[in-house]
Amino acid sequence: MTDLTSFIPAELEVRLQEGIQHALKLGAEGAEAFVSVSRSRKAKVQNGALEDLTTSKRGGVGVRVIRGGGKGFRTGMATTTDLGAADFRGLIAQAWELSALGDEDPWLRQAEPHGADDLPSHFDPAVDNLTPGQRIGWALELEAEARKASSKVAAVRQSAWSDGSGASLLLTQKGVRAPDVWSSCSASIELAMGDGDERQAAWHWDAARRPGLDLAALGAEAARKGERKLNPQRLPAGKYRVVLDPEVAVDVLGLVAGMLDAESVLKQRSLFAGKLGESIASPLLTLVDDGRLAEAAGCPALGTKAWDAEGLPTRRNTLIEGGVLKTYLHTLKTAAEMGHAPTGSAGRGLGSQPGATTFNLFPLPGETSPEALYRMVGDGVIITEIMGLHTVDPVSGDLSVGASGLRIRGGAVAEPVDKLTFAGNLKDFLTRIVALGNDLRWYGSEAGLSILLEDISLGGA
Repeated sequence: MTDLTSFIPAELEVRLQEGIQHALKLGAEGAEAFVSVSRSRKAKVQNGALEDLTTSKRGGVGVRVIRGGGKGFRTGMATTTDLGAADFRGLIAQAWELSALGDEDPWLRQAEPHGADDLPSHFDPAVDNLTPGQRIGWALELEAEARKASSKVAAVRQSAWSDGSGASLLLTQKGVRAPDVWSSCSASIELAMGDGDERQAAWHWDAARRPGLDLAALGAEAARKGERKLNPQRLPAGKYRVVLDPEVAVDVLGLVAGMLDAESVLKQRSLFAGKLGESIASPLLTLVDDGRLAEAAGCPALGTKAWDAEGLPTRRNTLIEGGVLKTYLHTLKTAAEMGHAPTGSAGRGLGSQPGATTFNLFPLPGETSPEALYRMVGDGVIITEIMGLHTVDPVSGDLSVGASGLRIRGGAVAEPVDKLTFAGNLKDFLTRIVALGNDLRWYGSEAGLSILLEDISLGGA
């Protein structure tokens, strides 16, 4: 594993520890320091010409001071981007003053030191050794692969290679020391596809921990997606068997996981409040979040880390098992308030309180190929894009979204369809599952697969 000090010098850690001790001298019950440093580089080309070549470095420190009270604890937070400060006593003092202003919270908790970083390194030094020429070359190669895959590529709006590396470190007065060092690479392309006067846009991307992305496959997939959107037809309104494309399934399941945030549940702002232990989906669906997922072929495990943002060891959490809601996603605070076991699911920014997050979110795959799902459908629709999922009412689950996709006729993929509307409830995407595909695909730190739904009402323009 790459030495943390190549990102966060040992001298900086010492000054942060001194700041934590200063907070205790001021009278604080607890104090935390979170430092994050990252480096990023990007090459962007357009129609064979370099458009942009950038590099940037970001870093900052956030401190949280905990003040005891008669009915609980108050917290104050302060941040700085000056990592070279001689000391952080002033920052701590600022947070201490702010801690006098907040409301007392009886449920605030801190982690005890626990666990060790026994995971394989998720940093590859090759990322930091890439040259500008390599980045430009890969962006150009991606564009060339897309053009080679289809004669209908009218223009390349953007072809880009990005990579980055970084580290974070959480320190607390309890002795928690939770470092994380990482690297990542990604490539993306946006195409304008043409057929006569018809134009459609297409976009695709991929990401991994290290160089070696399959640019030929990425470019070909972007072109294929674009070709399948050309000359769309209208769909008669009615009820259909629908297959959600893996890329759409990712968005839907991510939305569901977001509603399992225990803070939202406690505030009665979640569709799934009070549903623990109840059936909320088809028995075919099992949804997992695994903070310790191993990197493997086709699985970048971009969210894997040894500890969460409160210093708890990460773990594998089964959120939905056989359709039954098994757990919410907790911080230490929400776990204490609800009387549940912690899930090691905290994330945080420099200036924010810990909040629940996911690390590597995925459904367990089925055993059916996409082609077999289409044959099961017979006559129906593949939904390849959904627009407006962010408008779903988190309490009721009611939604009205736009969509586009592909017609299925006779069990085979047929013409594209667009300007579809789906007005219903998020529960429909969960309870009407009749089959799951075996085509699990990762999109960053979340994965999706083909999902066959029955009896879905779609409207056409």
